[in-house]
Amino acid sequence: MLLIRYLCFLLVSLSLTACVNLVPKAAEEIESAQTVKSPLDGIWQGTFDINGRGNYDFTALHIQGRSTAVSVKAKAMCRGRVELQEEQYYMARYELFALDGAPFDQATITGTVDQQAIRSHFITMNGGDIGAINLDYNPLYERKPELAELDGHWLFIDRDGLETKMSISNGQIVGVDSDGCGYQGTLAIINPQYNLFDVVLNVSSCDSVNGEYIGLAYFEPGKKPLVHIDALNNLYGFHYQLQRVSASEITASR
Repeated sequence: MLLIRYLCFLLVSLSLTACVNLVPKAAEEIESAQTVKSPLDGIWQGTFDINGRGNYDFTALHIQGRSTAVSVKAKAMCRGRVELQEEQYYMARYELFALDGAPFDQATITGTVDQQAIRSHFITMNGGDIGAINLDYNPLYERKPELAELDGHWLFIDRDGLETKMSISNGQIVGVDSDGCGYQGTLAIINPQYNLFDVVLNVSSCDSVNGEYIGLAYFEPGKKPLVHIDALNNLYGFHYQLQRVSASEITASR
């Protein structure tokens, strides 16, 4: 009888020890999975040419195979998928949009990637345009994101003088532009180690561009902090380079 009791006690003790040891390990594995960075993930910035003409600016945001990109000088933006093949070959398939406008073409980009640079070429499907895109990794991606840093009032004035005013609080966006379009949406941290946010933006009172837009954003600190937002759907794409302003500056701009 004593032997049976001892064996039962030993089995229970071993089971409890195993459970205790498993909990920290599981937590570590989850945390590690959340912070894994693909070689393509990041903020990539550089230039490209079109049929030998350029250089045009280009900023691409990559995370988990998703991508948005924008060129202010070329008045174009993109959304699509990127992938790494054989640990060094880069491929992207993009839908091309006019900047703050509708889709007009598709493009395939192929090239090579290392930890700090992407060297590639593209061809557009309909226009048959070709060119080279050279991008460098921006370590700003490795700045840990905090929603509190985005709290406040923000203003963007586009190339045509359209003013967009947004207020952000705990990731919630409310805004309006000088054409009377309304904006509501959210910014959400994707990975607590890296400076990219998921964006969902709902546009209203804006005629043909009403609807939900999805994309990516990042925060750029500095004397005049910026929030860069790319938000697109099947019909239209928006790019915002929001600059932090005071409440009085928002009121004065009305």
